[in-house]
Amino acid sequence: MSDDEARRFALEHGHYREDLPFYRTAAARLGSPVLDLGAATGRLALPLARDGAEVWALDRSPAMRAELRRALAGEPPDVRARVRVVGGDMRRLALDRRFPLVVIAMNTLQALTDPDDQLAALRGAREHLAPGGELIFDVALPDPAEIAGSLGVERPGGRHRDPASGRRLRHSAWYDSWDPVTQTLEFTLRVVEDGGGGPPEERLRRHRVHVFTPSELLHLLARAGLRPLTVEGDFAGGPVTAASERQVYRCAAAEGG
Repeated sequence: MSDDEARRFALEHGHYREDLPFYRTAAARLGSPVLDLGAATGRLALPLARDGAEVWALDRSPAMRAELRRALAGEPPDVRARVRVVGGDMRRLALDRRFPLVVIAMNTLQALTDPDDQLAALRGAREHLAPGGELIFDVALPDPAEIAGSLGVERPGGRHRDPASGRRLRHSAWYDSWDPVTQTLEFTLRVVEDGGGGPPEERLRRHRVHVFTPSELLHLLARAGLRPLTVEGDFAGGPVTAASERQVYRCAAAEGG
């Protein structure tokens, strides 16, 4: 990933704030430091640090880390001091530190499409939990029939205006391919951006992700030595139902795990 791509990632994802109150409440309840796995450009790490939490923001992309450091440069000194930017891969965690809260936010776990990688990441998170600590993550709740029945159909997404640049962005997406055996989904995100004085700019982002069923996740967590404390269908604490769009897990280390 280039530095420009990391800047665009921050621009294109900065509007997503639905989960922030949930994770901020968790950090206030459990305390510091917080380990933010797949922190990217700091969408979550920065609000937590502004709240007063110490955050270890781990990402394997040098460009993402550089963009986070650039964003930190515009923060007050006390906020900058509370964020530690860490290079690393969540599949191979070795930080010599335990945390009361480990977070894998915004579907980041789904980027791991290999089962061995998924298990390694969850085991690593469990090994970095302090006594009484929690791993909290969220992933999408799949509807395989809906996916298979709408391949290639472009659907409108959100619109938002970046407050810093004033640029307006419009999102849409479509599914490219779906493997029901491996539960691997490939999709394309279209981002149209205007407001810069010239013609609108269009970019296509292609993604490959794993979609987790609830039963699969429960089995995977057990193998990783984790036990769910709560499983919810949204960030407000609602139940997981057929109409839910996501799964939100709070987990602790299993006894003997």
